[in-house]
Amino acid sequence: MKTQKLLVIAAIVCLLVGVSGGAAMAQNCGDGVLQNETFDGNLVIRDEISCAIIGSTIGGNLRLINVRNVLLLNNVVGGNLRVRDGGVASVIANTVFGGNLVVKNNDSANVIENETLNGNIRVNFNVTAVVQKNISVRDLICRENSTLGSFINFAAITLDCD
Repeated sequence: MKTQKLLVIAAIVCLLVGVSGGAAMAQNCGDGVLQNETFDGNLVIRDEISCAIIGSTIGGNLRLINVRNVLLLNNVVGGNLRVRDGGVASVIANTVFGGNLVVKNNDSANVIENETLNGNIRVNFNVTAVVQKNISVRDLICRENSTLGSFINFAAITLDCD
């Protein structure tokens, strides 16, 4: 009887933790699309075929690692936003409040109309990179991309995307 009570209590605790979910770190993209979601903590997506995150709020860091097709559209990120080691990474119209926006080591990187309010934007080591209409309160750096199309970007300190 005591064991059954402990199991029931443990199950209730697990359910309550699951309901608050935002405090825990999410680790997958569900059915491939997260839209209008809110995550209080970090969101890490790795080793997926496809992940689209649209109109969502991530209180902590947003990291996508080894995802073949990424679409990040109109999200608000409280920490760092990083997309690395993937295929096509389209990072469009996102606002990064607390840290850096980094798109690195992808086959194709499309970084368009994003803004950082406390950090840098870095688009490095991609095969093809398109970097357009981004705003950084610090540095905007594009290095070691095999092909780079960059125009109408603004950085308050250093703009190096030639």
